[in-house]
Amino acid sequence: MTSASYRFHLGVFDILIVKDGTGGQRPLSDLVDHIPQELADRDIFMEGGLMVVDTPDRRFLVDAGNGPNRGPRKYAAEVAFEKEGIPPQSIDTILLTHGDPDHIAGLLSKAGELVYPNAHYVMHIDLWRALSGDPASGLFFSSQAEMVARLTKLIEGRSTLLELEREIWPGVRLVPAPGHRAGHSLFRFDSADEVLFHIGDAAFDPLFLERTDLTISAEYRPQQARDTREAIARRAMAENALIVGSHFHVTNVGRLDTTGEPRHHRWVPQAP
Repeated sequence: MTSASYRFHLGVFDILIVKDGTGGQRPLSDLVDHIPQELADRDIFMEGGLMVVDTPDRRFLVDAGNGPNRGPRKYAAEVAFEKEGIPPQSIDTILLTHGDPDHIAGLLSKAGELVYPNAHYVMHIDLWRALSGDPASGLFFSSQAEMVARLTKLIEGRSTLLELEREIWPGVRLVPAPGHRAGHSLFRFDSADEVLFHIGDAAFDPLFLERTDLTISAEYRPQQARDTREAIARRAMAENALIVGSHFHVTNVGRLDTTGEPRHHRWVPQAP
């Protein structure tokens, strides 16, 4: 198993993006039913990943990838972490964007124990309600039921549940980003006047931020998810924020610029 990672700095924060899943190019038609003619032949990049943020006094993990329980995986977070000198015990806080298996399966070992034994968890309260609710409600994949039941039992007493936007730690903030899945959130990081949004699955590929008029019918609330993408785009431009997406290419960190046309923006890559 190999690793794929990319490290950069945000002020005094150290950021490490890690890929942890199979993926690659996919036709846009796999996700969008009504494709504008100019995008008819467009492919998107979509490969799972997670992110570590080191502040001067805390180590945060955004999502946990697929882990050893799901595969096959082209890359593995645990290989990257070993290479980068990040033992699981060093993770202080885990920030969960949502509850899809490629974001939470890596929280448990094959034996069903917590991979990150010292971590506290932060998530939107609607995500917790979904994970701790009836599997028949359809708020998480039925194949996750056993794993989710085990996970919620283990983390119930070590989780912070938020409903509104709130700072979790200096320079670290949960921002509700509804629509993709129940309780979906993004996380905003700022240090030394630099800002970064980790947007989870609010957009699978930068194209969905460039074209916030596109609707993905398979999302939890498609119209709300589309409006959330537009809100993210506008706020990111207003704050000149860098953007990381869970499924973007490992080095595809960028900003958005305006095109002057409604719901049309321009992706400007910032990484080499």
